[in-house]
This record gives sequence, C-alpha cells and structure tokens, in this order.
Amino acid sequence: MSNESRLPADVIEAIRSNRKIDAIKLLREHRSLELKEAKEAVDAYIRENQHLIPQQSSGAGLGRVVIIIIALLISYVLYQRFG
Repeated sequence: MSNESRLPADVIEAIRSNRKIDAIKLLREHRSLELKEAKEAVDAYIRENQHLIPQQSSGAGLGRVVIIIIALLISYVLYQRFG
C-alpha cells in the first residue's frame, strides 16, 4: 500500500502545492496525530513521491537579474561620466 492511498486527498494536494506545514496540520486533524508523527508521514510521502511534487525555486534567478541590472547601471553611470 503506497503512502498516497493512506493520506487523505487534501493532505496530498497541500503537499503537491508545496504547502508542507498545511499538509502536516491537515493530517493531524484527520488522524489526531502528534506533530512528530504527522511530519514523519508527510516527509515519507515526499521522499517516496518526489517525482510528483514540483520543486520550489530557490530565487537564485532573481538575484542574478538584480546583479546584471546593477552592473548595467554602474556601466552607464561610468560611461556618462568618463565617456
């Protein structure tokens, strides 16, 4: 029996929507579990079903864009001043 069939649908939906804390809360409500037990069950589902869960962006792409914009602005200012 897979974890998916053991977890309620709303818990699985929360996991797949990258709302792990909500999934843990929902599972605790459904099963009257302690926090540790619910977290372990959600973590086990995530480990066993990684291919079904979208990965969160680290935000590194935005940081690169900001650095490029700053570099362009500095280049423009230097060009205007010395060019």
